[in-house]
Amino acid sequence: MADIAGAALRSGVPLGARTAVKRLPLDAGTPHVADVWISGDLGFVLLLHRRGDGLMAEELYYSSRGEDGVWECPEHLSGGFVGVETADPSAVECALAGAPMSVVAESGSLVYARPGPKSDGEEFVHVWELLVSGAADLIEIERFSPALPEASALSRRDLTGPLVLLVLLPGERARVQAVRRGNSSLTRLGAPLELRHPEQ
Repeated sequence: MADIAGAALRSGVPLGARTAVKRLPLDAGTPHVADVWISGDLGFVLLLHRRGDGLMAEELYYSSRGEDGVWECPEHLSGGFVGVETADPSAVECALAGAPMSVVAESGSLVYARPGPKSDGEEFVHVWELLVSGAADLIEIERFSPALPEASALSRRDLTGPLVLLVLLPGERARVQAVRRGNSSLTRLGAPLELRHPEQ
């Protein structure tokens, strides 16, 4: 699985873009990339796969990019049951219970990044996995950094699957909104999610 995660990172998917599978076949034996999150020199890949008993499981990998621009071999951060049959749109909508989006998993991990003037190379990242309704075409992410708490960076990510990965560093926060695309307009669905790294 580390090889698949490494290939996803090497493909150069930037923050704001994603590669995903809309449906994972019941007899799948090969892990599929559900989402990729790249921020600076840190990259995260969420993989989905089916266990032998037919249940869907997930694995989260991360890597850091060296000064030469090459990604290190991805390391496994966490894994477990997904809890939702993401290949079945009706199961996704049932789990959301009418909401356009919800948090289905949240975790924190200490990862190694390149050392900097204010860091020994380790960062405590906080990871969210979001389940998004099929009524949405994209999500809008407004990120706030501790350096400029009143300023924000806005990005939009097209959805090709129901799971979205979001990773924040210490001091960061984000406002996430599910959005439907019209002919010439965007319609925001429901209230945005306010996500904060616990180290504020």
